[in-house]
Amino acid sequence: MNNKRKITILVAAAFAAAFFSHFFFLREWWNESYMLGPNDGLNQIAPFKELLYNEYTNGNFFYSFSFGMGAGIYSQLGYYYSTNLVYLFSVAVVFLLDTTGIIDSPDALFWAQANVWISVLRVTAIILITTAVFRYMRIQTVPAFVGASLYAVSSIYFRHVVFWEFFADAMLWVPLLIFGVEKIIREKQPAWFVIAVALTVFSNFYFAYINLIFIGMYILARWLIRLEKKEAPLKKQLKHYTLGGLLGFGMGSPGFIPAAYGYFNNYRPPYEEIIPLWDFSDNVLFTSLTLLLPAIFLLFIWIGSFYKNKLFLLFASISLFLIILHFSPLAGSVFNGFSAPRNRFEYLASFTIGGMTAVGLQLLTKVKKSQLIAAGILALITYAVVYAVGDIAEENTNQGLLVLIQAVVTAAAFVLFGWFRRPALGYILLLVIVIGNIVVLNNHQRLELSEGIGVDGVTREYILSGDYMNEEQIRLINRFQAEDETTLPRLDWRGEDVRNNIPLIQGFYGTSAYSSIQNQKMLFLYYEDLEIDMEWESVSRYSGFGDRANLYSDLRGKYLMHAKENEDEVVPYGFEKYMENDNYVIYENTNVLPFIQTTRTIYDKEEILNRSIPEREQAMLSGIILEDPQEAATLPDNSPDILDEAEVVPVNGDYSNGQLTITEEEGGLDIVLGEESEAWEDLYVSFYLENNDQNAPGFLVEVNEFRTDRKPYDSLYRTGVKDITVRVDSADTVSIRLPEGSYTLDELELAGETYETLEQAAASETHEDEEVTIDGNRMSLQFDNTENDTHLTLPVPHELGWSVKVNGEAREVLETNFAFLGTEIEPGENTIEFVYYPPFFRICFIVSLAAFIITALWGMYKWKQKKNSKEPFRY
Repeated sequence: MNNKRKITILVAAAFAAAFFSHFFFLREWWNESYMLGPNDGLNQIAPFKELLYNEYTNGNFFYSFSFGMGAGIYSQLGYYYSTNLVYLFSVAVVFLLDTTGIIDSPDALFWAQANVWISVLRVTAIILITTAVFRYMRIQTVPAFVGASLYAVSSIYFRHVVFWEFFADAMLWVPLLIFGVEKIIREKQPAWFVIAVALTVFSNFYFAYINLIFIGMYILARWLIRLEKKEAPLKKQLKHYTLGGLLGFGMGSPGFIPAAYGYFNNYRPPYEEIIPLWDFSDNVLFTSLTLLLPAIFLLFIWIGSFYKNKLFLLFASISLFLIILHFSPLAGSVFNGFSAPRNRFEYLASFTIGGMTAVGLQLLTKVKKSQLIAAGILALITYAVVYAVGDIAEENTNQGLLVLIQAVVTAAAFVLFGWFRRPALGYILLLVIVIGNIVVLNNHQRLELSEGIGVDGVTREYILSGDYMNEEQIRLINRFQAEDETTLPRLDWRGEDVRNNIPLIQGFYGTSAYSSIQNQKMLFLYYEDLEIDMEWESVSRYSGFGDRANLYSDLRGKYLMHAKENEDEVVPYGFEKYMENDNYVIYENTNVLPFIQTTRTIYDKEEILNRSIPEREQAMLSGIILEDPQEAATLPDNSPDILDEAEVVPVNGDYSNGQLTITEEEGGLDIVLGEESEAWEDLYVSFYLENNDQNAPGFLVEVNEFRTDRKPYDSLYRTGVKDITVRVDSADTVSIRLPEGSYTLDELELAGETYETLEQAAASETHEDEEVTIDGNRMSLQFDNTENDTHLTLPVPHELGWSVKVNGEAREVLETNFAFLGTEIEPGENTIEFVYYPPFFRICFIVSLAAFIITALWGMYKWKQKKNSKEPFRY
């Protein structure tokens, strides 16, 4: 059989394995139900794919004004798809189909539908690459293919693809990294190692961290277990690993460094729970979402003679070590960057188990029959014990029984082939391993992912419903967009299912963002500086302005949309009904401030943070807040603490010295202000709140018309923020209501707001001739500073990467109003240009280019060196 035919058969077999391993989800796709998680899949994966496709195909590669209030693409979306090579390839293909008219312009629905097909192609590629690497390690083609299919078609792969699809791309780079290491050890050739490191580092900084930990483990194991008689000396290897690693890192740094900076510029509260060393609750034989061990693995580990083969010993040792780590939350924390323990590294165990299986299959003909029988019995006993002890039999599914049947059939085929040594039985064993694994995982997908975690709810009907991508909502949004030609008018709307990335899906400038990596200045703006409550506590997001009119006006919150059926929705001060259709209404802010705000009134940040929350907002309206200004104005006491004028009355409980005990189903505090409330349009109530019972579930806090959910103490998504500020309509009584329990409710403050400062700011003269042009990562501003103001602020988040020129002269980019862009300006005409590039991008680009040139020269030198030697060159 010639090589072309072998390759064709191998590709066809890989595609067949990939296709049938997705059979359940392909059938679901046919029935308009998609391979995408109901939470992060719909909240992040589909929206980010749509966002970046639109940005990239419009030539915007560095900054997006559509994500939240604005964000760097590499620094805040690098964890997802900014530099993800599989996604970038799919963008190129989809763009070709889009421009030729074969498909309509892709939206979130398209990316949800495409997920399963991209996954089929990814699994095909993983199988082919891994097979090639195993072949290089002197494993025969068919066993290598079987081992590769066990790696690609694994429970951790499907979990990754369904919930965080980009996680699965890390599995492409593992075999390439192993190949690079083996090329250094066997041939002293570092080129593939450099390439593999570069691809890994560029594609995703998070999984580069995990993969490189694994490669370090693999290298240490290879030093202990030599596979070839002639291997590169340790000193030579270290030289190649060090120089090759540095060159690879340098080549991939334009993707890695900005994303890593984004990670360190993020804020996530420290994980405060005690991380146990061991947790053996996961059932890796029957139900595990992250490490479902194939039956052939359990058979091979009992064959003692296999361990005499060094390649089997290598893969088996690492596999067993990684399986042990799977049961250690502490190891999960280490692989997750020393944060909360997560099981995301188990694909590494799937790779070594695949390698161990491939080696074992080609050793099977040499095993004594007694060992075969013993291995089969021990494996089946293990399954039976775990089946009984793990209560699998009592579950109302066929999952445990199917796994058990597959194990029995695999053991039978294993023993028969080992006993009779006939080729036909060998092929039957191979088919049983591959097909059995595919059958088990299709059933696993149905029970654990689709039915167990709600993936079956991600349907075309849901995506096009009022909860997600509703046509009626989008038509109304398009109407106001067609009429509004101002700069970045923002709409507060998150759909009826309250998803923070709805603006990306429905195509408007929003006021919310959800991403694991956020600009910490924006998070602290919400958590501490302005204490903006988002109606439920959760990390990695910011959302809306807490119904606070001052913030809407200052930050370009020009519109607000509600569903008509939600009659209790709040409409902040200054908003008027603007347009509507049958089911939805949009309100317009009559006090929204211009995009360019200039002033000569400067407040000191430290002094402003000692003022009440409404006074902090007033400072942003009447001037600009800077850190350590040379001269600072004094802010008037327009909204002092008026709690002394009110009476605090406990309801259904006791309140003393900041301790609130509620003895009935619901209770709390009433702050009775009486006639004093008539002096204010709105009231701001601030307090410190903590549930004294750390084992209590999450709870609802109600303050008059405002409701906010708080997470339980042990939630991974708890912000740890306990200082709460709520704005409510001015009323005689402000009622704080909590469920039964014991709470620390302290530092109670009450302040009023008349909105005189807002009305003055909105009525003041603006730069009528101002011109704002936004082009990708550039903002060009032109206006006449007739008032001789000294500073400018823009409602665009401040982050590393921005530079500014005023009338052609470089100026310092200032952090204004806690988290936003600003700079000093000149009297008269001002032409200002803000430009954004990812942090350290220019130097990374230079380093990458230099690393590429050095790698090419080094490769040429090694090639000439090899050419002049007696050994044949093997690339």
